[in-house]
Amino acid sequence: MKVISLFSGVGGFDLGLDCAGMETVAQVEWDKWCLSVLRRRWPSVPKWGDISNVHGSDLPRADVVSFGSPCQDLSIAGQRAGLKEGTRSGLFLEATRVVKEMQDAGNPPRWIIWENVAGALSSSKGRDFGTVLDKLAQLGAVDIQWRVLDARFFGVPQQRRRVFVVARLDPGARGGRAVLPVSPRLPGDSPASRSPEEEVAALTANGVGTCGADDNQAQAGHLIPDYVGSLTTRMLAYGSPEVDGGHYLPDGPGVRRLTPLECERLMGWPDDHTRWADDDSEIADSHRYRMCGNGVASPVAQWVGEQIVHAC
Repeated sequence: MKVISLFSGVGGFDLGLDCAGMETVAQVEWDKWCLSVLRRRWPSVPKWGDISNVHGSDLPRADVVSFGSPCQDLSIAGQRAGLKEGTRSGLFLEATRVVKEMQDAGNPPRWIIWENVAGALSSSKGRDFGTVLDKLAQLGAVDIQWRVLDARFFGVPQQRRRVFVVARLDPGARGGRAVLPVSPRLPGDSPASRSPEEEVAALTANGVGTCGADDNQAQAGHLIPDYVGSLTTRMLAYGSPEVDGGHYLPDGPGVRRLTPLECERLMGWPDDHTRWADDDSEIADSHRYRMCGNGVASPVAQWVGEQIVHAC
């Protein structure tokens, strides 16, 4: 299955869907630092910039359109301006415009996958999520399913609750299996007992009283108590006392910031995924933290992609 990735960021969605057996054939991203990572990691995939300047007829044929549109105006950590024209989160409407143009050009995708913060469900007292469902229905969706998925149940030690919406657009499709089934346990669920990984998941959710599981930026750059140094070293560096090329994590009291490498691993991305630009220059940590904070946890995207593949 071929995928067009909108609001690609550094390809967290793309990494997951590629692992699910799909193929990314186009990426749309306006941020120059993210684009430099995409060019390095997917050099042969054509890329577009600002989605407002993209016309769906110019995009290649694809089965799936995936995107996690900006969440700032939907997150409980923000001002909650809502899903409307003129807001960052209103760029969701640009994505649906692009899909409609693909359809009009005779290149209709069969599936849409949308990811956003769990706060999207309650933004504007639920009206914004209603808009999402309405827009997908207007595109001809014959089946729309959604579910809040937490990254910590997919093999990464981070509490990161995100809503995933899957819309089937295939007009010839009839009712079938649930793409996002509700089950007592997912394949990657953590055990009921509180493991070291769950301890760190709790820390990444709460930081030092500064962030929550709905706050992208705080999760990427917050501080954690240094007394978990030996724990995170064992968990993230596979037994080595060094992380990120020599940053030793000592035991004892104190507070430190997560390293960019740790943030990448919390997202299920390859080591140093955000470290290098396409010209081999090193990307500043401040940009890497932002990339991680705005990204999609790849193991969750992979699971969603696998459900779609199995449903076809």
